[in-house]
Amino acid sequence: MLSPAGKRLTQLIVAAGSFLAPFMVAGLIVAVPTIGTEFAADAVLLGWIPTAFFLAAAMFLVPFGRVADLVGAKKVFTGGLFVYAASALLAAAAPSAEILIAARFITGIGAAMIFGTSFALLSLVMSEEERGTALGLNIAASFTGFALGFILGGILSYYLSWRVIFLAIAPVAAVLIGLIRLRLHGECAITRGKRFDIAGMTLHAGMLLCIVAGFSTLPHSLGMTMVTVGAVLLCGYILWEMRATSPIVDIRLLSGNRVYVLANATVLVYNMGTFAVIFLISLYLQYIREFDARLVGIVLLGSNLISAGLVGYAGRLADRTAAWKVASGGIVVTCVGIALLSLASHATPLPLFLAAVFLVVGGYAFFQPPIYSTVIGSIDKAMYGVASGFVETMRLVGMTASMAITIIVFSLYLGSAEITPAHHATFLESFTVIFTFFFILSVGSLAIAIYLGKRVQSPAGRTEHRIRE
Repeated sequence: MLSPAGKRLTQLIVAAGSFLAPFMVAGLIVAVPTIGTEFAADAVLLGWIPTAFFLAAAMFLVPFGRVADLVGAKKVFTGGLFVYAASALLAAAAPSAEILIAARFITGIGAAMIFGTSFALLSLVMSEEERGTALGLNIAASFTGFALGFILGGILSYYLSWRVIFLAIAPVAAVLIGLIRLRLHGECAITRGKRFDIAGMTLHAGMLLCIVAGFSTLPHSLGMTMVTVGAVLLCGYILWEMRATSPIVDIRLLSGNRVYVLANATVLVYNMGTFAVIFLISLYLQYIREFDARLVGIVLLGSNLISAGLVGYAGRLADRTAAWKVASGGIVVTCVGIALLSLASHATPLPLFLAAVFLVVGGYAFFQPPIYSTVIGSIDKAMYGVASGFVETMRLVGMTASMAITIIVFSLYLGSAEITPAHHATFLESFTVIFTFFFILSVGSLAIAIYLGKRVQSPAGRTEHRIRE
C-alpha cells in the first residue's frame, strides 16, 4: 500500500494525464470554425476532427486495459503520454484537414493508453472508502482540461493560431513522464503471466472501426456495408472471447454480472445523447449568434468550471448514498437542459440558452462519479484494468456515436455545403433534429439507470457485489 504522499502524487499524475486529452479536444471544438475557414472544410469534414479521436480511443481502450493488467498499468500510462506528445506535434504541423484528422486518431490511441489505466491505477492504490472521492477528483481534472481548453483555445485561435494549442502539450507530457520515472517506483501487473489475446484485440478494434465509421457514413451503400461487416465481426468477437483461454474481456464473467452490464449500458446511452452538445453549442454561438472564439471559450469555460466544482461533491455524495440515485438525478437535469436547447433559434434569449448549457454540463457532473464507482465496485480486482478500459470504451463509443448522429444529420441537411449565412436556417433545422434524438437517448439512459438501481437494491444484485469483493 502506498504512503499518503505516494497516493497524492499518483492522483496528481493520473489527473494531469487525464487533463491533457480533454484540453486538446476542447481547444479544437472552439477552433473548429477557424480550422474550417483555413482548410475550406464542410460541416461533415469538421465533424470528423473530434470523431477520429473518439473512434481511436474506443477501439483501443479495452485492449490497452488488458495490456495494463498483464505488463503493468504504469508502463501503459507512460507510453500514452509519449503518444500524446508526438501526435500533438503532428497536429500542430498539419497542412490539411485530413492530416489533422489523422493526428487526432493517433492522439486517440494515446488517450486509450491513459484512460484505459487511469481508473485502474486509482482503484489499486486507493481504499474502497477513498475510491469515489478519488474518481470524482480525477473526473474534475478532465472537466478542468475541458474548461482551460475552451478558454485558451478561443484566445489562441483568435490572437495567434489554433496550432499553438498543441505545442503546449509536449512539455507537460515530458514533466509527467519524468515524475513517473523518478518518483513512482514499482508496477501494477496483477495478472502477470497470462497471454495477450491478439485475435480478440483485432476483432474488437475492427468491429468498432466498421460499426462507428460505417454508421457515420449512412445512408450511403459503403456505410451499410461497413455496419454489416462490423456486426459480423461483433458476433465473431463474442464467440472468440467465450472460447479464449486469456480473453481481453471475459464474456462469461460479464454475462453473470447484471450490475456491471447495466452500468456500462447507462454510460453508453447517456454519452450518445450528450457529448456532441458542446460541439453544437460552439457552432451555434459562432455561426448563429456571431460570437468570436474568445467569447465562446468564456461561455464554455464558465459551464465547465461549475461542473468541475460539482463533480467532486458528486463523488463524495456517491460514497455516502445510493450511487444510482445520484447518477439518475444528474440524467434528469441533463434532460431538462437538452429539451431547452432543442428549441434554440435566432431569437432565443441568451440567458435561457446559457442556462440550458449549464444544466446539461451540471447534470453530466453528477452522473459520472457515481456510475463509475458502481462499475468498479461490481468487478473483481483482477479485472480492474479491463473494467476501467471497458467503461471508458462505452463512454467513448457513446461520444463517437453522438458525433456520428451529428454528422449524419448534417450530411442529410447540409450535404457538402459550408455553414454560411445562406445555410443558417438549414443549420438550425438540423440542430433541432439532433437535439430531439439526444433527448430521446437521455431519457433512455434514465430508464436504464433506474432499472440498475433496482438490481443493486435486490438480493441478487447484492450477491453479485459480494461474489466479486
